[in-house]
Amino acid sequence: MRFSRCFCIIHINDNVEPIVFKGGFTMKKSGIWKKLVVAVAAAALSAASVMSVWAAAERLDTVENTYWDEEDDTIARWDEVENAYEYEVYLYRNEQKTSSIKTKKDYYNFKKKMTAEGDYTFKVRALAKNRSKNYRDGYWSEESDTCYISEDYAELLKNGGEIDTDHSGPGVSGDSSAEVKETDTISVVYKAEWIPTADGRWWYRNSDGSYPAGGWWREPGTEIWYYFDAEGYMKTGWIEENGVKYYCQPSGAMVTGDQTIDGVLYHFDSSGALQQS
Repeated sequence: MRFSRCFCIIHINDNVEPIVFKGGFTMKKSGIWKKLVVAVAAAALSAASVMSVWAAAERLDTVENTYWDEEDDTIARWDEVENAYEYEVYLYRNEQKTSSIKTKKDYYNFKKKMTAEGDYTFKVRALAKNRSKNYRDGYWSEESDTCYISEDYAELLKNGGEIDTDHSGPGVSGDSSAEVKETDTISVVYKAEWIPTADGRWWYRNSDGSYPAGGWWREPGTEIWYYFDAEGYMKTGWIEENGVKYYCQPSGAMVTGDQTIDGVLYHFDSSGALQQS
């Protein structure tokens, strides 16, 4: 092997034809050259063999049934994939990826990674063990359904605290007469909102999935009071409780002050109780 300052070799001392490379590098077809050719061929065959083995490896199944845990919405769950070595999970907030983890379990608690308000989803795929000759990584699953984390609950997740549900009703001291169904400690988080039924009735879902029922309830962030029956549906019209009459508009809001109802003038005090003339 030798180097020349010329682009081409004109004179060759022996009768071996040189190989000329751009820039002046030359190599004669000697034993070294033959060894190089053999080495390159062996490397090519090895690469082809690896590709062949990889192509023959079975792809792991795509993960199915991604969902948020019913008891704790910060726990992502999915169906186990046979022969999976571990799982890779992407967490998204408002359609932007915020976290990536790997776990050998078929669930993961994202509690410490869901500390900002927003809509959260996740997707997951099964991973094969490194250098596995039998399996290769599966495809990504579809994104899960959405878990909404409110601003208040996001703050709770940061501190690991609890929320006490405190409702004060009209004419009632302390807690409201409405029972909060399910639980007073928030673990599962939903978007707090009014929800209509097919027959035109309304009920209110709190951020913990509970709902007011059987009494008066004030909508959070407002001074508007509503009355719910024992099943948790909002009532309208005349309401009588403990011998006291109240009136709720078609929107469900309790009235106060002077109100004309069906052509008749009535007066309600600040608690909503009807005043007898």
